[in-house]
Amino acid sequence: MAASPSTTNYFQGTGKCLWTPTGGVQRDLGNIVECELTPSVDKLEHKKTRGGSKKTDFTQYNNQAVQFRIVLDEITAENLAMELMSDVVENSDGTKTLRLMSVSTITGALEFVGDNNVGNTVHGVFPSVSFGPTGSFSPISGDDFGQVEITGDLLAIEYTDGSSDFGTMTVTEAA
Repeated sequence: MAASPSTTNYFQGTGKCLWTPTGGVQRDLGNIVECELTPSVDKLEHKKTRGGSKKTDFTQYNNQAVQFRIVLDEITAENLAMELMSDVVENSDGTKTLRLMSVSTITGALEFVGDNNVGNTVHGVFPSVSFGPTGSFSPISGDDFGQVEITGDLLAIEYTDGSSDFGTMTVTEAA
């Protein structure tokens, strides 16, 4: 990879998300308007109370978590079902009906495949994700296309060696 500073490291990301529901088949979620990973932790600080004033002498980060937020503008029954926590019923006339809030968890594996032309590409593999609703769906669109917003909690997985993480991200150097 190019050492910083380098214009080769500038990044204009694009890509796709592939979703595999637990017990289901992998599918492309369609066009992504927004996509972001947000890590969070609780910071625990130890203070030394000698010498006239308190001083932090140790910091530990507990309760690690990562959220994966995506906004999609392809309103399919399956994408809308992820936001509305719904089963999809395929009707005999070819239509699909959502049974609103009929499921309590939506779990599976998510993969992000970067395909941008500018900068390094990223490829994320998240083996355990639990999705839930975070936005609203408007069946009437104004000046822009309709959107579906869903947020998933990446769930920690444990390996046979006892280590654990939330998945992997691989960075490939720009050509």
